[in-house]
Amino acid sequence: MRRRLAEEYLRMLREAPEEQVWAATDELFYLFREVESLARLRTWDREDEVHERPLRPDDIDTVLAMAEETEGAASRDLVRYWIRRQPQGFSVFRLVATGRTVAFTARLTLPAPPDPDEVATDPVVAAAWEHAAATAPVSDGENIGMTRFSVYPERYQIPSRVIDLSNSRAQAGAARDRARAHGFLVYRDADAWATRFEGVMGDTGARPRVGEHTYGLFSIDWRQVPVETWLRHLISATDVPVRSGPSGTSRTAFDQAVREALTHWRDTGAFAACALLRTRLAADLTDPAEELRTLLRRAVDDLGRDPRGVRARDALTAGHFSGAPTQEAAARRLGLPYGTYRRHLRQGLDLLCEALWQRELHGPR
Repeated sequence: MRRRLAEEYLRMLREAPEEQVWAATDELFYLFREVESLARLRTWDREDEVHERPLRPDDIDTVLAMAEETEGAASRDLVRYWIRRQPQGFSVFRLVATGRTVAFTARLTLPAPPDPDEVATDPVVAAAWEHAAATAPVSDGENIGMTRFSVYPERYQIPSRVIDLSNSRAQAGAARDRARAHGFLVYRDADAWATRFEGVMGDTGARPRVGEHTYGLFSIDWRQVPVETWLRHLISATDVPVRSGPSGTSRTAFDQAVREALTHWRDTGAFAACALLRTRLAADLTDPAEELRTLLRRAVDDLGRDPRGVRARDALTAGHFSGAPTQEAAARRLGLPYGTYRRHLRQGLDLLCEALWQRELHGPR
């Protein structure tokens, strides 16, 4: 029953309104609360039950005071800076029992290319962009998301309902935002959170300093591990395949895997053992071998959408999908000299590998 409910939730993840997705994410985690990785990250104690609301002008003084109390004057000034730039990213939390405001969070959306003023002003944001550039660059039109502040003075940055709800909302936002590249979380007690995040998120190793304190920066590339995949791993107590680079394999190895898959495309047994099934292309497929075969054939067909790729498509189709017993026979089927056929085939392989590599890096467009 729980698994069926989880799969129903995952199917609606990208279609339902964000508020509904956010609430359902929290409910899903509660349903699987005995899973060890979730138990490290979240709290099920309802004594500090809170409700969240958007920041209002009359909350600002309270928020600034909380920031200064817990993180110092430099952090307070950065909170003020981000309130001016992205007030919609801030939330305040009130205890359900008393209505008292006890915490705030800030979830930032940072479009590419990086804003020079933001990078110069906030060392944490600068470290996030530096990590992205060094591992999996963010293209124009994409963005990174960051839970920049999680300030609950009475339970400062230990698992709490504030962090639970804020992170559920961040995950819902990542699922809904198709331009989201990296997601980042920021915690001052980096060692403790590195242990909590083991097998769940990657520790960038960056420790930016703000005022008297340094902060740990934890990340995941949602292009590599879509939110649905991440949640499945989390609730099934398996490590999330967090990677430090844009792909789990090199470009050279990837191109070789594509060529191997083409060679075995008509032999379903051999195809099922291909290295291409161990790439990101197959990570979210229900029936990886069969769906990847279909994807490969469709990608070849798509080359013909550009008139310059028609001959390349025809060569790949004749050589790998038509049943021709040899490459020479494929050339004869096309009525081409063998040398001409081989030239078109090489062009087709180059175009196909590039198209699939972009999908490997960024997912389907």
